[in-house]
Amino acid sequence: MKKKFTWKKAIYIFLGLLLAAALFSGISYLVKSNSKESEAFLTRKPTVQNMDDKVMATGKIIPKEEIEIKPNIAGIIDKILVDEGDRVEAGQLIATVKIIPNIAEVNNAQQEVLNSQLQISNARMNVDNMQKQFAMQQKLYNQGVISKQEFLNSQQQLYSMQQSLKNANQQLQTAQKRLQIVKTGAIPELQGLATTQIRSKASGTVLEVPVKVGSQVIEANSFNAGTTICSIADLNSLIFQGEIDEAQAGKLKQGMDMNIVIGALQNKSFPGKLTMIAPKGKDTNGTIKFPVEGDVNNPNNEYIRAGFSANGEIVLSSQKNALLLDESLIQYEKKNGKDRPFVEVKQPDGTFKKTYVKLGASDGINVQILSGIDKNSEVKVWNPSDKDKEELKEKAKK
Repeated sequence: MKKKFTWKKAIYIFLGLLLAAALFSGISYLVKSNSKESEAFLTRKPTVQNMDDKVMATGKIIPKEEIEIKPNIAGIIDKILVDEGDRVEAGQLIATVKIIPNIAEVNNAQQEVLNSQLQISNARMNVDNMQKQFAMQQKLYNQGVISKQEFLNSQQQLYSMQQSLKNANQQLQTAQKRLQIVKTGAIPELQGLATTQIRSKASGTVLEVPVKVGSQVIEANSFNAGTTICSIADLNSLIFQGEIDEAQAGKLKQGMDMNIVIGALQNKSFPGKLTMIAPKGKDTNGTIKFPVEGDVNNPNNEYIRAGFSANGEIVLSSQKNALLLDESLIQYEKKNGKDRPFVEVKQPDGTFKKTYVKLGASDGINVQILSGIDKNSEVKVWNPSDKDKEELKEKAKK
């Protein structure tokens, strides 16, 4: 007996077929979308340009010789006659120091003066007494009462006491001068060499004045470096001081040409020459760095400030008209225990083919291609950045 066909059954069949068709269409769309997305890649072409194999050192510009001006007497800054950036000449007055007497030293000096005055008084009294005795001895000698030897002894004693008086007077003068120095810092006959006047020891530019009027300063001596009143340097004689990685230190030799690039001067480059490579490296955060120095040539006498950050470029070799490719586009595969470089090159049908390449020098961004591809090859960007992905979306919209 045949089953009776109903409209309800027909509607179910129709809905089932419609659902199946929609599901099939959705799956087909996703497959096609994924297929198209997987086939959409950006490409880059190699460029032909010059490439320098160079070592980069990071550092700063410093004066070749910096002189610190220090006082040779303690006191208080009374006047400062220069500002940072001023040009000064050797012997120019920079500052003056006011002596603040030390009470203990003044008391000691005054006591020395008093002691010297007492010694003079005693010596003068002794000389007076001895002169009277000598006059008596001379009279007795003339009368033949005493011998010539006794007379000569008396004369020698008088001479010794006169010398003692003379020495006491000299000691008094010395004590008085010391008292004056303790109070004022100088004495009249040495006013031209007064230590209260601080003068420049060389011609140059004032780099720094770390003290102010009223600041206390101490003298430079064997036990103390002293207070720096200002630092002076010749800004026409500058050097580059920087560091390089240990892997690059073996490539360098003294006398190599350098390009000193100063960022603060819109990356202006100045010629230079490598003058020093440290024989010993320094551990900086787990990395060994070697200090280097180089002379900076400033042919146009541009104003270069001490302390500017700079990069020292040392060219090891130069490649003319080299075929260069972004080094990030190079891929590697292990073969016989070695990394073999390759790129994926776009074919006429839109597919990509693995192509092995031979690499040359690298500057850290671009690498030289010696063989494998030419300047017209389109190389797949296999590791696109966010910027590359945006570019890819823009192309897809077009």
